[in-house]
Amino acid sequence: MAVPWSMSLWMAKMVWIALAGWVSSCLTVADEVASSLRSGDIGPFNVG
Repeated sequence: MAVPWSMSLWMAKMVWIALAGWVSSCLTVADEVASSLRSGDIGPFNVG
């Protein structure tokens, strides 16, 4: 069963948006953790 090009492009666009959001949120969390480590708010082995 063939899928129309418009449906394929729409699906690719939705996957791209989802991946871009996931990467963006991961980078935001990593930036927050790195800045907290630099400022001394948290230590490298902070437990609890």
